[in-house]
Amino acid sequence: MKTYKKTIFALALSAFCLGVTEFVMAGVLVDVESYFEIDAKTAGWLTTLYAIGVFIGAPLVSIPLSKYDRRTQLLINLSIFALANFIIFLSTNFYLTAFARFVAGTQHGVFFVIATLAVTAVVPSNIRSRALAVMVTGLTVALVTGVPLGTFIGHFFGFKFIFLLIFVITVFALFGIFHLMPKNISSKKMSFKNLIPAFSHKNLIKTYTITICTCGAQFVLYTYIQKLLVDISGFKTANTAYILLIYGFCAILGNLYGGRLADKIGSIASLRIILVLQVAAFLLVTVSMHYKILILINIAIIGFLAFSTIPALKMIALHKAKRHTNSYVDSTVSVNEAAFNVGIALASWLGGLVLVGLGIEFNAVFAALFVLPALLFSILFAKDKVDYKKLKKRSK
Repeated sequence: MKTYKKTIFALALSAFCLGVTEFVMAGVLVDVESYFEIDAKTAGWLTTLYAIGVFIGAPLVSIPLSKYDRRTQLLINLSIFALANFIIFLSTNFYLTAFARFVAGTQHGVFFVIATLAVTAVVPSNIRSRALAVMVTGLTVALVTGVPLGTFIGHFFGFKFIFLLIFVITVFALFGIFHLMPKNISSKKMSFKNLIPAFSHKNLIKTYTITICTCGAQFVLYTYIQKLLVDISGFKTANTAYILLIYGFCAILGNLYGGRLADKIGSIASLRIILVLQVAAFLLVTVSMHYKILILINIAIIGFLAFSTIPALKMIALHKAKRHTNSYVDSTVSVNEAAFNVGIALASWLGGLVLVGLGIEFNAVFAALFVLPALLFSILFAKDKVDYKKLKKRSK
């Protein structure tokens, strides 16, 4: 097996661990309430603090790790992540558990910064988007399996055992990073002042906006999709889990297809096509939600399209970082990684406002509106195709 394939495999396994940790709380929140004798709102802080950790960790925790090579960075990163999950398994105190969740979140953000840059350093330039898609597949598989796995283990063994399982799998991922990843992938040392250029160029702000709006749009609807399926489409609550599995499997396929498309026609071109299709798919929900078969097809399409953008988003951020902040690439990529979670948080918040103010039947419309700034800015990157080719040649 080629060296870069071994590296991608180890990183995909790591991404799976991080993804399960992020998504699993949705399946064990009731168990958390019971164990710590707290209400649902308080238990929800275990999800919120993880998200805050991801947002803070990507740009800030990357700085002290930047003096090491990529392999060492990942070994430190995943060791802290594993320890945080082991503490959650041992903890009988809610506040300690909440702190450990926050720490685990900081390492989640850092991981995807390091992993993105490591993959693009070891993989041939003509298949980088596909390689990133394979790495991110670990995250999309976690989306499919994380909540059902957490619910199953939480029900039969107690919610803490899912975090013990995450710890064990992360140890295997560490073993893979140690033995399969090259030692010679260097990085540029970062400092807090390096973050200033990452916010100083209008094209970079456009890039972050594209990431926020593209990544977030689906969550205007997805966060509250169960209510739409039950209240409007007429599904039984028990059946919604199977529908979300369909969504997750389509997300995996979309992610892999998106990587191939970005390699074939360029990141910006592929993103433009997918975003136009996303807007159409969200607007179709206004009709399809009244018919069970149609809404199933519609949700499958949304899952496919939503995750097919991830490889392109990561490559666009990398290209723009090299063009506008070549000496501070790590800082710019880390800010873009944080933008993923900003998008999720803003979209979930907006979705809640729409749900309360207008009704769940309008969430899909606002999801389509959420996409529009990303589509607009991707169109305004008129010269990107030329720049993309130049950067591709320069990085060979």
